[in-house]
Amino acid sequence: MLAWLKSHRRSAVVVGSTLLIPAYFFLLLLGKALAHRADLGESISRIEPRVARMQGLIEREDALQAAVSEVRSVMSDHVYRRASDGESVAASLQADTRRIVGASGMEVTNSQVLPIRRRDDFDYIGVKLVARGTLTQLDQSLAELARFRPVIYVEAIDVFPNRRRGRGEEEEQVLTVAFELLSLRFAS
Repeated sequence: MLAWLKSHRRSAVVVGSTLLIPAYFFLLLLGKALAHRADLGESISRIEPRVARMQGLIEREDALQAAVSEVRSVMSDHVYRRASDGESVAASLQADTRRIVGASGMEVTNSQVLPIRRRDDFDYIGVKLVARGTLTQLDQSLAELARFRPVIYVEAIDVFPNRRRGRGEEEEQVLTVAFELLSLRFAS
């Protein structure tokens, strides 16, 4: 065989190149196929946790639906519904806060509906209220506001003592209180 290669060099190069070129292309395609297989393996390994999570959610769908309905019932107790108009909720909130603060013995001197702010899925409905009364009455007002449903949040509170005119009898200190109250409504 070596003698034939020495005497027929040109034919040996042609035969060798005829065998090597297809072998090169075969190895090139094999390498690309293996690289593609590795990429697919990585894709599968990234997708597997997502699929497992989805299967877990499907298995627990009934429990999740029950939890969602429980959260909705709690939220409806704490937030005004979507069906109610923002302006009517603001007017109702203003009337309710005036009534609650007035029922605790404080004298409401001013109240104002603040502009409605929209954030995320809620409308922030605010009321500014100025009242005058004692510290005990203020404490009772705050306790009643905390019990009210839908929830009323005290966003800001400023307390100013009123000057005493005479030094006669020991009277309880009278305060002027400026409340900024806030309630939430589902945005429509």
